[in-house]
Amino acid sequence: MPRNQELDRIKSEEQVAFQRKQSAWNAYSEAKEYASSAHDAMQSAWEERSRARDELNHEYEVMQSASENYHRVWDEYSRIRDYNNSRIDSLRNEADYEHQEMKRCFDQASNEYEYGNKSMASTYSQEGHSHKDRRDELNAEISELCREIKEAKQSAEWQAPKTDNSAFKAAKASFERAKSRHESAEAEFKRLKLERDRLKADFDSAQAEHKRLKEEFQRKLEEIKAQKTLSRQKTVEKVSMALAKERGPFSLGTIFGQDAKIVPRNDGSGKTDVYFAGMAAAGDGLGHGHAIIDRNGSVTYLRDAWQDHDDYLIDNAGRRGINTHRI
Repeated sequence: MPRNQELDRIKSEEQVAFQRKQSAWNAYSEAKEYASSAHDAMQSAWEERSRARDELNHEYEVMQSASENYHRVWDEYSRIRDYNNSRIDSLRNEADYEHQEMKRCFDQASNEYEYGNKSMASTYSQEGHSHKDRRDELNAEISELCREIKEAKQSAEWQAPKTDNSAFKAAKASFERAKSRHESAEAEFKRLKLERDRLKADFDSAQAEHKRLKEEFQRKLEEIKAQKTLSRQKTVEKVSMALAKERGPFSLGTIFGQDAKIVPRNDGSGKTDVYFAGMAAAGDGLGHGHAIIDRNGSVTYLRDAWQDHDDYLIDNAGRRGINTHRI
């Protein structure tokens, strides 16, 4: 039978579509692996970023705690210093006054003594010593207040030394690097995911096209097989009718467009053997096909050319065999 050009065209298109589908699948599979690796890298970068963020938060809390303690301690020192300095200023003014009064009294006592007024000299002298004692008391109180300021400063320096935020700065720098790596990994994953999804859509389209052509080819093939079956059945019927009119040792004819040798049986069964498509000129010989027709003109057995004897199209009971699709 001649090849069907329409069937060949559909088969060719199906094969091209299959290759396109395979190519699309390979590209999609590769993109899928890249996207999966990028996702793993992004997750790893996120975990690193999370750890760096936790460390940054910890160092920030430590720094804040130290800063709060620093401000609390030094605020207390500032309170003591400011209060004492204010008191010292007041006491120094008072001490200066007592000192000047002391000098005045001693000078007056010296003058009175020189004029021979010893009684007044004694009075001024006593008053001068009174101012001196008061001055000394005031200076002693000033010294005590200065000592309190000095001790408060030393205590503050011991309780709250200058805040060291180097650990926080290092943790912040580490977090910024981890954040940058994660953002880069995330951007790369998103890019590869878009490419993966695009190639998946290409594959789905190619797969749908291949499926359509495959189904179209199968429908066309079944249509051609049905046409061939109908043609063969008609040919067999024609041969059967011809045999019903002519009986003899054998005669020559055609079947399926091929030379055939027609041999009626002499066993009283009324059956006729038809050999066709063989290597011999009469249609029998090597590779021949074989048909058996009963006395009623019905085909009871049919084996196509070059088929094994166990591989038939119709068996001796006239039933279609396992390879009926080849009729």
